[in-house]
Order: sequence, then structure tokens, then C-alpha cells
Amino acid sequence: MITRGELWGVPTTRTQADVVVNGDLELASSSTDNRLILNGGDIAHSLGDPQAPAIGASCTEVPIDALHLIITLTNGSTVSRIAASHVMIGHWLRGRLICVSNSGFIGSRNVSPRAHPNDGLFDVMTLHSSMGIQQRFRARQKSVLGTHAPHPLVETSRARTIEFASTFRSENLCVDGCRIRSWTAIQIEIVPDYWRLLV
Repeated sequence: MITRGELWGVPTTRTQADVVVNGDLELASSSTDNRLILNGGDIAHSLGDPQAPAIGASCTEVPIDALHLIITLTNGSTVSRIAASHVMIGHWLRGRLICVSNSGFIGSRNVSPRAHPNDGLFDVMTLHSSMGIQQRFRARQKSVLGTHAPHPLVETSRARTIEFASTFRSENLCVDGCRIRSWTAIQIEIVPDYWRLLV
């Protein structure tokens, strides 16, 4: 886990055994036994979209946190899974919107500018359901630059664990950009130092 005032990661060299993964969904399903080189996605974007080091080249190995999810479905069963980047509940333009982010980025939007993928916390950005449509459009536009937060109906926080219940039957739930259907509740917990990435 990153510590203020200390260098993050350790110098290393890429080997043939290191594994290239494409995007956050593939990262989420990757083994923690391997050192990984991430090509694309929100986590890579938060790291500056680094170029993959060549085999034999010097690089840095950095630890990356993960999100552990327990999702309760409408039939009463639960699903446990790992996410790399984010959980989104709701919509930008109606009702509530909750963005739980490991990296700060969700696609092109910098929803949580203070986030870091190895600080042992996730960041939560909430648009309250009472926000009007014009304010929502402005907030969505400003989120590209991360300037949407100074607003009385935009709430930000940081946590290690959190849980939410759906407020209606078909409320949108997306994990790393993949929609989860028929859910009633979700628990989210940060898992520090889960993967090892080469940058």
C-alpha cells in the first residue's frame, strides 16, 4: 500500500513469465500468482496509460488494490466476485447515482480525483436523487475534468467497506462496466495489495 513520502513500487525487469491483460474486466479475473502488464482500462488510465515494457527491460512493480463484492440477487442467492475499477449504481440523468471507484476514473470521467489504486481505500461519489436535470448534465460534463464535486448535491467520501440496497427492482448496477441484473444488495470491501502490475 502506498505510503505518503515513500517511493511506490520496486524496480524490476520484465520476464517472459509476466502476463499481459487487457482492461479492467480481464484484470479482475487474473491470477494473483502472476505479475501483470495492464493494457487499457480505468486502472491503467489512473497510472498514466503506461506503455508495456519489453521483455528484459527495466520497469517498476507496483501493488494494486482490488474490490471484493458480495452481491445479493432477487432469488436470495449471493455472488462473490472481484472487481478492479468500479461499481456504479443508478444513472447520471435520473434518480440517485453512486460511483464506488478504486482508480478514480470510470471511462473518460474522473469521478473521484483524489482516488489512488493502492491507498487501501475506495472513493465514493454520490449524486443525490433531488438534483435537477440541468445540474446533472453539467455535473456529467464537469466529471471529465473532475470538477463536478464542489456542489451541495454531490457527496464524496472514502471507505474500506460499504453496502447498498437497491431502491427499486430494476435499478442499474454495473461492475467494471458489466451490468448485473436482478440484484437487491451489494457489499463492497477493499482488498489491499491484491495484484502486482509492471509499469
